[in-house]
Amino acid sequence: MTALKSGTLELPSLPDIAIDVRVAANNENLNIADLVRLVQQDPGLSAYLLKVSISSHYKRRHATSNLDSALRRLGLDATRDLTASYALKTLFYINDPQIKRRLRDIWQRSVYTASLAHVMARHCGFDPDRALLAGLMQDIGALPLLANLKLYPTLLDDHHGVDELINQYTGKISALVLNHWKFDHELVTVGLERGNWLRDKEGDADLADLILIARYHSYLNEPSHKKLPQLSSLPAFRKLKLGDIGPQQGLKFLREAREEIDELRNTLS
Repeated sequence: MTALKSGTLELPSLPDIAIDVRVAANNENLNIADLVRLVQQDPGLSAYLLKVSISSHYKRRHATSNLDSALRRLGLDATRDLTASYALKTLFYINDPQIKRRLRDIWQRSVYTASLAHVMARHCGFDPDRALLAGLMQDIGALPLLANLKLYPTLLDDHHGVDELINQYTGKISALVLNHWKFDHELVTVGLERGNWLRDKEGDADLADLILIARYHSYLNEPSHKKLPQLSSLPAFRKLKLGDIGPQQGLKFLREAREEIDELRNTLS
């Protein structure tokens, strides 16, 4: 990746609505009515936040068409992070036929990882909405990587070679993008460590450990899972103390939470 090594790789911009909501959220004098007016500028975002606000995680099954009530239910931090999650989805839809399907597959992996992380977070003391955002952001580096590869059409035809490049460089580029977007060190680390299965940081488990284990579970029903180390051997798994594993080498409580995970995946996809 010459562009990466030379520092000339073009990085994507975070959509304006995510920036605007993040700036507003940092305003100590923010009024909920002002936040509602800001979110209403994007009808898709409004519908997304309304849908999330009645999901099983928030324990409210009564539908509401009132965005004010929905944002109060979610809270400021969740609204900020969910807006960023929503904005990320738009970046992964590109009409270039050579990379469209690959980007869609990467986004679906991120969605599944994020949904698993959201459920796992409650079991080990992490903020579920921040875990959701981290799961979605970990693969953002694949976007500029694939966009750069459009300059080399013959390389794009080498599917194995592209897979190797994605595995090798996505984490590094994700960290560059998240740093460029001025996200905090914790989220930058999540991107950098996205596939480092044997990561063994000193101290307690962190968000990167949580996302690693969630990502691991996204491979369980795929042939590529056989190439991964055993779940019980991962340092992140031992630190998180998430409980027993089942016969398919997966966490039992995640199978029990299948309905909630599927609900989240449908909302994000």
